[in-house]
Amino acid sequence: MKLSAFNFGLLIVYALVCIGIGFWSSRGHKDEDYLIAGRKMTLFGFVSSVVASYIGGAAIVAYSAYVYQFGISAIAVFAGTALGFIIFIPYALKLRKISTEKQFITLSDWFFFKYGKQTGVASALILFVVYFGMLLNQFIAGSSILSNISGWSYEMSLLIASSIIMVYLVAGGFKSVIKTDIFQYVVLFILFSLLGYLLIKEDSNFSRELFDISRMDTGMTIAFIAFGVLIIFQSAEYWQRVYAAKNERVVKKGLIGSAVFVLITGFAITIVGLSAHEYVPGIEPRNAFSEGLTVLVPQKYIGAALVLLFAAIMSSADTIIFVLASSVAKDYISHFSKKEVTQHNLMVQTKIFIILFSITGFILAFFFRDLITVILFITGIGFTIIPAAISSFHFKIYPKAALASFISGIIYIFVLILTGNLIPELSVASIIVAAIFLLLFQMILKNKK
Repeated sequence: MKLSAFNFGLLIVYALVCIGIGFWSSRGHKDEDYLIAGRKMTLFGFVSSVVASYIGGAAIVAYSAYVYQFGISAIAVFAGTALGFIIFIPYALKLRKISTEKQFITLSDWFFFKYGKQTGVASALILFVVYFGMLLNQFIAGSSILSNISGWSYEMSLLIASSIIMVYLVAGGFKSVIKTDIFQYVVLFILFSLLGYLLIKEDSNFSRELFDISRMDTGMTIAFIAFGVLIIFQSAEYWQRVYAAKNERVVKKGLIGSAVFVLITGFAITIVGLSAHEYVPGIEPRNAFSEGLTVLVPQKYIGAALVLLFAAIMSSADTIIFVLASSVAKDYISHFSKKEVTQHNLMVQTKIFIILFSITGFILAFFFRDLITVILFITGIGFTIIPAAISSFHFKIYPKAALASFISGIIYIFVLILTGNLIPELSVASIIVAAIFLLLFQMILKNKK
């Protein structure tokens, strides 16, 4: 598909606005503004940033594929995530209080605080692997969709997206992540709503399909809800939003608002996935979103669809790059440095790692494009930290028990890979393995005491 001059211009304007926001965010900012938005994030910024980081290129591809296969029951992923935000509120309020006192920046700061250096470093290594995999997912999925719809090559789409993100992140840091997320989510919300309205209005059969529950699978629905709830506890970007919030009121109302808007946005993505099921049968599920848009969106709206994809790619990818860069600067260099590391040092190091990870992500996504394998691997690895994360709020867990929990989960995932059994159902079971070993080592260490 060849882009018209108008559609191409629309993309250029959108990219320039994002870059402009990055440089605007850098004006007169302090080091803490760059690292954690000065811990002054407002309610609107909190909700927009959380939801925008959740709805990325990989999320759109994966959830549209689930909808294509399982119908309306796939919206349970979003229902589970919404429920997860509500459940997370009391944990988040405690985090907000302690993080302000201890000046936390990363999720692993909590593990360093609760379990000590060894376990903190282990959690940082796990999250590094998870988030680098997530970065690959965003680049692969987003660039593939953009390429399918625009007619550009995959390589050109990848280069454009990664370059724009790197420029505004280096300029404005976490402050620019928040401000661009607000802009990107407004764009996403408006365009998703417009596309959904057009599809429902133009075809009554599609409207009936939208609410057809005959294809719902009870087991998959329960699994989707559980996944949505648990993912909150290993998602470093949500913990960072809690650290950055202006006060406890923003945290509480922000998580409630995020739950509402995740459901609304999930419903919009569900519409696109169901439209592909209705009108484009027989395709690969992973192509449901791009095929649905290509067939169903009128040519005059294709520019809007492209802006939506750019917003989806960048709203999550910028968050992931910043999580990676700040984690390496804070969780490795800061904790192992023999000299005192100031916030200015952290800011400079974070900028350097933003550039490195943007370039590295581009190179790996250029050569490696197996999205599904990456998703299964990082999901399994990421879920290994959840039992220790949740337990740390309720019990006095021995650091060695938490570390054993991490190691057991990782070994389990690698056994699945070596035996060729890395499938969704077994991948997420890493949380069960980690929980069992956490309990087992906790009992052993307690008896020794």
